Amino acid sequence: MEYRVWGAPGRPLVVLLHALGCHRGWWEWAAPLLAERYLVVAPDFRGHGDSPGADDYGFKAYAEDVERLLQRLGAGPCALVGHSMGGYVALTVAARNIIRPTAVVVADMKTDAPEQELADLRAASLKPGRTYPTLEDAMARYRLAPSDHVVPPERLAAVARQSYRQLPDGTWTEKFDRRALAIDPLSPGDLAARLTCPALFVRGEHSQVMPAEPAAELAAAAQAQLITMPGLHHHLPLENPEGIAAEVTAFLQ
Repeated sequence: MEYRVWGAPGRPLVVLLHALGCHRGWWEWAAPLLAERYLVVAPDFRGHGDSPGADDYGFKAYAEDVERLLQRLGAGPCALVGHSMGGYVALTVAARNIIRPTAVVVADMKTDAPEQELADLRAASLKPGRTYPTLEDAMARYRLAPSDHVVPPERLAAVARQSYRQLPDGTWTEKFDRRALAIDPLSPGDLAARLTCPALFVRGEHSQVMPAEPAAELAAAAQAQLITMPGLHHHLPLENPEGIAAEVTAFLQ
């Protein structure tokens, strides 16, 4: 499991977990701000970024990878901050109670996945990834999903550049293992109800992924605080990294 570290050893640990189909680079703007107070670690999940692929892309497998990483680092108490699928993994780690986080922050996590949506993802997971003649061509086709966002173009280009790898024939393809699209059914309410540490849920005002009403229900189940960030959509670490870092810091303080 590849990862990146910001901040000085000895400070309280904050672990940043990215979304499905993304990578640790999504935290490049929020992490340095958090590193002013914390030791920050951002891993690439299996099959994402620079971490190798695997046959198992269940949420339990992701959680076990996070647990092994923290054990290998010899980490003490830590806070988990997860965006989208990363939030779901953070809740899964907390529910397993092997690594006991001091706090959990969930940023715009999916609250529901109907069976047809899961079936569509399973079908997409079987399709081969596209190839492009140059990195520039690949980056030009890079898109966020959902497509609504307020991410600055230069920030979007930076995460796009880190999302592709070159093949032996010189062409470029996505690093992301498309098999990971076949996600498990979701049970966020059950996970939220099992939380025993302080928690914060953060959503974008215009998010299609974490609507206001189900977000409030999840926060209530976790006895957690819920914050809505005005003017934002789903991609909070890219849309407003300063705001996310500030909310996390205020909550942890």
